[in-house]
Amino acid sequence: MTETNLSFEDTLNAQQLKAAKFKGRHLLVLAGAGTGKTRTIIARASYLLKSGVPENRILILSFTRKSAREIVERIKMQMSNITSGALKGQTFHSWCMELIKSHPQVFAQADYTLIDEDDARSCIKLVSDAYPKHASSRLVSPAKVYEIYSYCMNTRASLSEAMRKKFFNFSFKDDDKNSHHLKAIIDEKKPVFETIITQYLKYKHERQYIDYDDLLNIVARGLKNNPEARAFIASKYDHILIDEMQDTNPLQYELLSNFYEHCHLFCVGDDAQSIYGFRGADFTSIHKFSECVPEAKVQRLTLN
Repeated sequence: MTETNLSFEDTLNAQQLKAAKFKGRHLLVLAGAGTGKTRTIIARASYLLKSGVPENRILILSFTRKSAREIVERIKMQMSNITSGALKGQTFHSWCMELIKSHPQVFAQADYTLIDEDDARSCIKLVSDAYPKHASSRLVSPAKVYEIYSYCMNTRASLSEAMRKKFFNFSFKDDDKNSHHLKAIIDEKKPVFETIITQYLKYKHERQYIDYDDLLNIVARGLKNNPEARAFIASKYDHILIDEMQDTNPLQYELLSNFYEHCHLFCVGDDAQSIYGFRGADFTSIHKFSECVPEAKVQRLTLN
């Protein structure tokens, strides 16, 4: 028999099967290379569907559209009765964009125009032109300002922390002369960054633009500050399945926290790698998953 003719149970080892049939509230599956991360998340979705969970009550999140699409297609191969197209695989950004657009009564930015990273850097260049002396510096280029701003948004770091990380990637030490020199550079440039970022935010607001980082922030903060909207939107899902959890950053954790009470999270990740560090991903956060997420369990896949 080919794999597509087998039930999901027949294709799994004992560890994968245990994870797929998890009965608790939230689960993080830590799985190294070759242990079947993707197979396990597909099996989880198949198990839920076989158990009677409607397709539209399951949300699958991944970090690229391609991987999200592939996961859904592989689920469909195992579950021949999926025909409605209601099972969704999305990125965090496309999901948040959909929530904003479909709930104008909750999010005031529903009619705003989304700008991509190139557009965002162009906007920053426009507002930076008022500060030619500083903006001509390599340290205050539009690309660098956008990088610092995005890092602040995604990690919830202060501007000083973001500059330290993205400029020099070092820790200040009081007895280190080099640290004093680098700290002086940051102290000098920080007011310029503050001014340009403030002008960038004003520029976007006046023209009703939102960037990719805004998408997550608008939903995360909007639901956090609106319990009624949080309960309403979270009630649309029973299960949220997340691939590559090691690439999740603090802003995405804040976003997901709005769904802890109402939904079941099933997260799969490899704590030995992270490829999206430039967006502020912190793979060490998955080691604290059971501390951050109430009623969460952690299971490891160790079999190749």
